[in-house]
Amino acid sequence: MKKTTAVLLSLLFAFLCSCGKESEVGTTVAESIREQAPVTDFLTGKRLQQDEALPPRPVAVMVNNLEASLPQYGISDADIIMEMPVEGGITRLMAIYSDYRKVPSVCSVRSCRYYFPIFAKLFDAVYFCFGSNELLGTPMLEKSGVDYIDGNKTGDSLVFERDSRRLEFYAPEHTVYLKGENMTEIFEKYGFRKELSTSYGKSAFDFSDEKQKFLFECTGITGSFSSYYSSDFFFNEETGTYFKNHNGEKHLDAKSLSQLDFTNVFLLKAEVSLYENTNLVEINLRGGKGYYATMGSVEEISWRVKGEASSLELFDSSGNPLKVNKGKSYIGIGVENVIMSRDTSVQE
Repeated sequence: MKKTTAVLLSLLFAFLCSCGKESEVGTTVAESIREQAPVTDFLTGKRLQQDEALPPRPVAVMVNNLEASLPQYGISDADIIMEMPVEGGITRLMAIYSDYRKVPSVCSVRSCRYYFPIFAKLFDAVYFCFGSNELLGTPMLEKSGVDYIDGNKTGDSLVFERDSRRLEFYAPEHTVYLKGENMTEIFEKYGFRKELSTSYGKSAFDFSDEKQKFLFECTGITGSFSSYYSSDFFFNEETGTYFKNHNGEKHLDAKSLSQLDFTNVFLLKAEVSLYENTNLVEINLRGGKGYYATMGSVEEISWRVKGEASSLELFDSSGNPLKVNKGKSYIGIGVENVIMSRDTSVQE
């Protein structure tokens, strides 16, 4: 197991460190294409209103999902929410925002697990966490080449602070928040690139100009990460989105008071195991099967992380690149079981 893990992490380090590198010719071609085409939101595929040559750079925030920390705030504004298991059968979220200038205050922020910055890098996002596991998380942060700030190490009050109101009711570890309103100043202080790298293409997914809807209807779908942690999604015809529940209760944002909802729901299966003689979770990111729910329908898909292109690749049931509807997305990786409406259940 130790050798396998070391090899896997080495491979991940190798392709992540190469992410963003491109030839001068490649850069020129990419810039020329972008000058001719409308600039779209990298994470949602929607056309940007502002007159910019390149999309702004995304931001990814590590968010606590422990019951004792709920409700979070700032997460309803995220363009992508990723959920993956951590130790003890619970999960952690990564909220990703398309535009670093539009990140709200986000709470509560928790520590890094090594697979989250991998995906932050895949989306060209600056990664924010508060603490990191020293055995696997910190090495990934240091070797992957991802731009990041660990508030537990910097102690920079420009970036993080404890919410004084939450301190009255929550344990201290559930009160750290990211000061999103300072993000422009944060980028300038730490020298972060402000525009999306041309090496990432024009969008994170293969967005379709026409609405995608599949043959099998799906008004509800659940992804279970353990016997007591699950995410449920229920389709609303009026909004054309899936509203999210967390462990059977509405998943709400404490400030906006809105329930999380998404145009696209990806539930991706992956091998989940424990590292060596620890309780630290490992997730096999080489790919596997999964499901894509959108517009009240569902398609069985497959996925993989491709190192050469540094991207998350999705394929439909025929093995072709998956066409994705424009809008916000939820991505759950490492689900154990997927249960769909109308008593249709799929288990492996």
